Amino acid sequence: RYPKYKWVRAIGPLTVTTLAIVSTWIFDLQDKEIPIVESIPVGLPSTTFSSWFPLHDFSGLLVTVLSITLVGFMESIAIAKQLASKHKYEVDSSLELMGLGVANIAGAMFHAYPVTGSFSRSAVNNESGDNLAAIVISGVLGLLDFDEAAYLWKVHKFDFGVWMIAFLGTMFLGVEIGLAIAVGVSLLLVTYESAYPHTAVLGRLPGTSVYRNVKQYPEAECYDGIVMARIDAPIYFANTQHVREKMQKYVDKAEGTHKHARPQFLVIELSPVSHVDTSALHMLHDMFHHYQSQGIQLCFTNPNLTVMDKFRSSGLVDEIGRDHFFVSIHDALDWCLNMMDSKEISQLENVDTAEMGLHTNGVAANGFASNGVTHTTPDTSEGTEEEQLG
Repeated sequence: RYPKYKWVRAIGPLTVTTLAIVSTWIFDLQDKEIPIVESIPVGLPSTTFSSWFPLHDFSGLLVTVLSITLVGFMESIAIAKQLASKHKYEVDSSLELMGLGVANIAGAMFHAYPVTGSFSRSAVNNESGDNLAAIVISGVLGLLDFDEAAYLWKVHKFDFGVWMIAFLGTMFLGVEIGLAIAVGVSLLLVTYESAYPHTAVLGRLPGTSVYRNVKQYPEAECYDGIVMARIDAPIYFANTQHVREKMQKYVDKAEGTHKHARPQFLVIELSPVSHVDTSALHMLHDMFHHYQSQGIQLCFTNPNLTVMDKFRSSGLVDEIGRDHFFVSIHDALDWCLNMMDSKEISQLENVDTAEMGLHTNGVAANGFASNGVTHTTPDTSEGTEEEQLG
């Protein structure tokens, strides 16, 4: 907060370290069975190449190695991102992992412990201006971000729940188990959210060619006989049933709202869909045949290149028809409206033709036509003159 007093942050840890050293010397704490560092060996330790191969008890080491790797990387990237956020710089997770790998390979050559980015010592260095490496507890306390917990509780309860599970699990069950539980819960939440993706009914904003969620923009215009919907996630085996049910729900709702105009077209916006798997392709095939049997034409707009390639290779494009794939939802809407107008005109022409046929049949019942002239037969319903007089 006060840059010119930055040096003051080092006084506390420096003072305590100095007092500890002096106290150890004055009161001869080593003789009172208090352990001290004593002397530090000089030079490099011996190499370990001779013990690398053959590798004994690989299966027994595998669990330990995976635990060390997971915990080490998670701790390193957690503290790195925390400090990066505080000091406004970016962290590359791939480079962090690569750096840890190189450091561990080099350390393994000389009997070193597994290397990781230390949470506590990084906190100490940060608090002391990167000048000291002592007073670990004091430094770590500065990284307990209670404001972030309050923010998560306010903004997203699920994220707060994961935060609390990771915190309590690590505190009471250990780092490995706590992190494993937190990662498992996070994966479950991701799976749940992807299995129930967001979908929306779209409407046209008045006077524009922009289409938005009708719940978010109540003034958006919908059209009788046309249902426009958007899927906001990749479609894969876990969410195909949900997507199909949502589309059917929108069609049923439109049919109930406009009983005089049954849905004739279902237009699905695919721009947010980055991926489809074979389960999704089978589901779309089934949807097409289902709606076709109900007289509803299925249309798609703006699928990306990857999705469109899968549509082609699966035969969906040829089955639905290439003229039912559009660049934008506005183009699809224009085509649907034109088709509805053409169908209405055709129906009116058929009605006129039928009425003309009925008129012609009525004329033929009372006479016959020749060369455009209609001749009527004599009416004998009144009888002859003699019969009338007689």
